[in-house]
Amino acid sequence: MKTSVGFWLLAVLLLAASSFSQAQIVKKYFEDGDTLQLSPQPVSEKITSIVWYCDEYLLAEWVKDLIELRDHISFKGRTNLNTDTGVLEIRDMTAADSGVYSVEINNQVQSQVYKIVEIEDVPQPEVKVTLLCNSTSESCKLVCEGDVNKAGPLEYFWKKDDGEWEQSGQKMEVLNNEETQRVKTFSCRMKNLVSESDSEPIDNPLYQEKTPDCGLCVTLLDAVMRSLAVLAPCWAAVCLWTKRKTLCKCRNTHS
Repeated sequence: MKTSVGFWLLAVLLLAASSFSQAQIVKKYFEDGDTLQLSPQPVSEKITSIVWYCDEYLLAEWVKDLIELRDHISFKGRTNLNTDTGVLEIRDMTAADSGVYSVEINNQVQSQVYKIVEIEDVPQPEVKVTLLCNSTSESCKLVCEGDVNKAGPLEYFWKKDDGEWEQSGQKMEVLNNEETQRVKTFSCRMKNLVSESDSEPIDNPLYQEKTPDCGLCVTLLDAVMRSLAVLAPCWAAVCLWTKRKTLCKCRNTHS
């Protein structure tokens, strides 16, 4: 008898583990105070019973002509269940409402479950430069950091000086080349499903202030000298003509 009981207990546990492993887990995120809406998978027949669970606890229940719609535990007065579609709405969500939500329609447990996670606004990030990074390094790594434990899935963006934001990863490697050496500052942006925040710009450790190109100076000076060489005879002719005109006026006056 003991062997038989142990066998069936083991079988039940294995069946439960198999069902969970085959579940389709859908992640959904909410902010504190949000209204959450959960939809069951469509069913072909008319719905006659609905039971929603949060983890292993009963959340909302309805059975046609037998059990009036009711909610339970901490969800009391915060739910709305559509008995035609099975869609569940929960108002004023809090961190305590995080968990795994599942539904049973017409006495059939659905394979799709929801993993509900609270999400917070992203903090203001900070750009940090890895050690041993200076103007002589071949490259440097920048990291966009912040306390993002409850920020959910994140996207990262980077900006050079006052340029456009470009999506990238949390870390960015910059090579020490002529293009990078002209960049004065780097900034990063964090973005999640509900908010975004930008860092303060940091100085580029690879920045090098460029001095005027001597070759260009020589070219400009040569151009100026050539122009003067062309204009000098004209200027001399104008001066000579002006001088002669002045002398002529003087002679006419004395006459």
